[in-house]
Amino acid sequence: MFGIHQTKMWLAAWWYILLVKICLASHQGSVDMNSIAEINIATDRLEPINGTLNYRLKKPEKSTPWFPESEMKLDSCVRKARCEPLAKHTCLGAKLPYNQTSVHLTFYDTQLQIQAQLETYRELINVPKCWAVVQPFLCATLMPKCENILGNDMVYLPSFEMCKITMEPCAILYNTTFFPSFLKCNKTLFPTKCENVAREMKFNTTGKCLPPLIHTDKQLHFYDGIAGCGLPCRDPLYTEDEHHQIHRLVAWGAGGCLALNLITVATFLIDWRSANKYPALVIFYINVCFAVASMGWLVQFGVESRDDIVCSKDGTRRQGEPSAEENLSCVVVFVLVYYFMMAACVWFVIFTYASHMSFRVLGKIQERIDKKAAYFHLAAWSFPLILSIATMAFGEVDGSSVTGICFVGYVNHPMRAGLLLAPLMAVLLLGGYFLIRGVLFLITVRVSGRGVISPRAADKIRQAITRCSLTAALVAVLVCGTVACHIYEFRNAELWQQAFRQNIVCRLEALRGGRECGAGARPSLSVLQLRLLCCFAAGALMASWTWTPAAVSAWRRYLARKCGCSVEVEATQRRARKHELIARAYRRRGEFAERGRLSISLGGSRQDPVGLCLDHSVPIDCADDAKHESGELSSSWAANLPRFVRRRDALVLPALGHSLSSTPDRRNSQVVAVSN
Repeated sequence: MFGIHQTKMWLAAWWYILLVKICLASHQGSVDMNSIAEINIATDRLEPINGTLNYRLKKPEKSTPWFPESEMKLDSCVRKARCEPLAKHTCLGAKLPYNQTSVHLTFYDTQLQIQAQLETYRELINVPKCWAVVQPFLCATLMPKCENILGNDMVYLPSFEMCKITMEPCAILYNTTFFPSFLKCNKTLFPTKCENVAREMKFNTTGKCLPPLIHTDKQLHFYDGIAGCGLPCRDPLYTEDEHHQIHRLVAWGAGGCLALNLITVATFLIDWRSANKYPALVIFYINVCFAVASMGWLVQFGVESRDDIVCSKDGTRRQGEPSAEENLSCVVVFVLVYYFMMAACVWFVIFTYASHMSFRVLGKIQERIDKKAAYFHLAAWSFPLILSIATMAFGEVDGSSVTGICFVGYVNHPMRAGLLLAPLMAVLLLGGYFLIRGVLFLITVRVSGRGVISPRAADKIRQAITRCSLTAALVAVLVCGTVACHIYEFRNAELWQQAFRQNIVCRLEALRGGRECGAGARPSLSVLQLRLLCCFAAGALMASWTWTPAAVSAWRRYLARKCGCSVEVEATQRRARKHELIARAYRRRGEFAERGRLSISLGGSRQDPVGLCLDHSVPIDCADDAKHESGELSSSWAANLPRFVRRRDALVLPALGHSLSSTPDRRNSQVVAVSN
């Protein structure tokens, strides 16, 4: 009871003293609000900041704060300056909550100059993210609050944090003349952890993008230095006319390549029984791959297909595909073009290897290659699949409005070098190695086999040498040309991007001063055209392997059958019987006596359309089914044909029992040649 009574007595005494003070104040004179403010200010204090001209304005501490410590406001930072009334009470469209300002934070002399400068800074609206954060900072620097503090005019300073928050969004202009030195962030001009009234002001933060940049909310598509804006789907480094030129080239190049490849595929299909043999069969698979890749190039010419393939929903070009936000058209075109082009490259290496084997073991090649067919298919289809999956896993599928397709590494050049140029160089080295070895072997056979090889076989070897040498040279030119074009792009891409960036900065600054801005360095259209031509020429080169008389004969027979005409069976397309061959040799005994040499054709089945059936040592047809169709003829029988003729006294040899290849006297030799 005593404690409660004592507390009540103390409260009564406190209220009594308060009433006495109020009465005394009323007796001595009224107290206005200004005098109360002066009393409060008198209790403030200024603390120097690190020996600079800046001060931290410390408010009197309250014993019991009415709000949580985390929500307490920071102290203000000030500097001595001369205050002057505001000439304009708005800054960048926002109303200023004070009446005085100072120009001493800038190198301008009057508020009129500052107002003119602020109008030029309105062009930052073309850098949306920068415009949203730079407005409070500009107003706090160019039109700061100024008032009398402790008997001195003091201007309120922006904080270092307020300045620093503008650096990243405004990076593209930060190191240019657009931002003068007094706007550069340093702790001498802008102390840390300072409160400023400009933070609470409401600004219009709606921005726009300077053409050709367009608005985007995808951070991946932001143009470097201009957050909120990205490059349009239409590549700004190429003009509209250049886009049309490349599209026409793709249409004609891919269309022509597709037509040639399909003709080649059809040439195999119309006489599949004769053509279904290695190494000629590899040409069939190569042309199938090029045909599918050409279809991938031509997909863009559908109605609005190009934009659907290379453009994102926000109007920027596709990057880092596949993505969850976009459809699969870009990825599908990438697979059609990239996967089947890589598959064609692997098949080409297989073709050179199989051809090399056929040259090394003439007459016995079919059995050896058939055993490796499964391995050929495994390598040809799995290796490109691994590369394609790796490309999509790394997210390196990008679109290009110029070529109209999605391909690997349009943005990330090192990935393009590793996933495209490295396989191409491997194809050049491996394929070139096998082709050169095969050609050298054929040259050796042709030189050392004079007098033994029939003229027809020698002519076929010469044709094979010419075709393989020409193919090796052209492939080397095409691959080296493609690699050179890509290296040109890699070396100059940074220069083109810098020129484009400088053009953007120049145009932003030109909005302030009306200066002229040049386009700067741009990629060469001719180099891009050369790169595309190399790609399509490779497909045409592979199709040219069926430009042979055997392919023409196959089409003539096929069209004759379709038209209902009788098909003439040529002597070279029918296997002669044994007694017919012996009779033919007997009838030509006079030719042997006159020329010292005799060539007899065994006949044979139809050739493959590529015409790579070579045999200089064994005079039989190289097709497996020919042996089964004849049922009688074999290489051993052909080798003993001179002995059969001698028994009938048609031909007399000085050295009986010798083989064809071991006859010492060319005047007394017989050669049995195959007509294919």
